Amino acid sequence: MSKVGLIGLGNMGLPMTRNLIAHGHEVLGYRRSAGEDFIALGGKMADSPRDVAEQADIILCCIPSDDALAEVISGAEGIAGGDCTGKIVVELSTLSEAAKAREAAMVEAKGGVLLDGAISGLPPMVAARSATFLLSGDEAAFETARPVLETLTENLFYMGGFGAAMKAKLCANLLVGINLAATAETLAFGAKMGLDQARLIEALRGGAGTSLQFQARAGRMASGDWDKVLGSTAMLAKDLHLIETAGADADCPMPVLSSAVPLYDRAIAAGYGDTDVASLYAAVASAAGLPVPGK
Repeated sequence: MSKVGLIGLGNMGLPMTRNLIAHGHEVLGYRRSAGEDFIALGGKMADSPRDVAEQADIILCCIPSDDALAEVISGAEGIAGGDCTGKIVVELSTLSEAAKAREAAMVEAKGGVLLDGAISGLPPMVAARSATFLLSGDEAAFETARPVLETLTENLFYMGGFGAAMKAKLCANLLVGINLAATAETLAFGAKMGLDQARLIEALRGGAGTSLQFQARAGRMASGDWDKVLGSTAMLAKDLHLIETAGADADCPMPVLSSAVPLYDRAIAAGYGDTDVASLYAAVASAAGLPVPGK
């Protein structure tokens, strides 16, 4: 049994834990909050990110922010606080490329490698091993980590030099953000024309314009079922603002994104930042003069 480190035991980390253990790996995990759910799956809690690195050669990170990555890698009890020779950190969060590159240099200075990575998919897809895992950076390190990564997904892609995975994830989330905005607008449009939303959703679910996001969230938008958070409005909005910055840096006009982002910002301002991104419908419904589900 090989030992794999996992830092970040949230909506993505817990199904990853299940899959790793199911494939015979011992999982050593760390997060700042309590870890009873992780321990119940068979994981073993570590005292710090550095403790994880001292016990495992392959460490997966799935964390929420640039600041969290800095704490995990270069913080007082971070991975780079000691010798990293032979260590491969697989960073799977949607963060700024600059933050990842900065922390990768810290790991490299201590003899290790940090791979840039990202996950495209919902937590149930991670559980089912159908989410897309994007990786980039040192190809030899990727090949070393491949057997572990292949226990997590049937859709594993090496994208090239460091930063390519993050760029590909921005493309993926551009589609997600636009799809969700279009879904919310479609439901509001149908409601304004007097259509029954449940019937409309059923009719469109398998049509030419459907999408994974429509299938996963159209019904939740219409019913106001936003409390079970698969991905929060604030989290996706953070990614969309990263995409805006990347588009400006690349001198790429993004008119569709530019019309969608204000919807997310309005939903957050209305108090829906920590609810599931299906709550984006609240901003669209309010603007259309429609009742907000659940209110």
